[in-house]
Amino acid sequence: MNTKKNSTIAICLTAILALSPIASFAQATTTFSGEAVALRANALGISLALSDTGALPSSGGNLSTSLASVNVLGLPSADALKSTSSGSGTTSQSQSSVANLSLLGGLVAADCEIEFERYL
Repeated sequence: MNTKKNSTIAICLTAILALSPIASFAQATTTFSGEAVALRANALGISLALSDTGALPSSGGNLSTSLASVNVLGLPSADALKSTSSGSGTTSQSQSSVANLSLLGGLVAADCEIEFERYL
């Protein structure tokens, strides 16, 4: 009986040791991605990106940026630009919002909020 118990323990320990590197490897390969930009515009060869978090590190974490207001030559103007990007657990999330967006001197106007969530 004691030999059977020792054999069972030995088999369990061998399985744990054999599978441990696989579990560690699976955890080490989890990568995150994401970026949030509240306002991005391209015109006449000029690029503009406001309230840009930049790329989320592959290890995850949290990035956040905000801008109270912007007015570029009266063409694009906006208030309360905010962007966040985060990655942890099994998801990456990015969100941007803009209040009182006005383009081309008020020809186009809107309030916007966009959220994106990706499950790994």
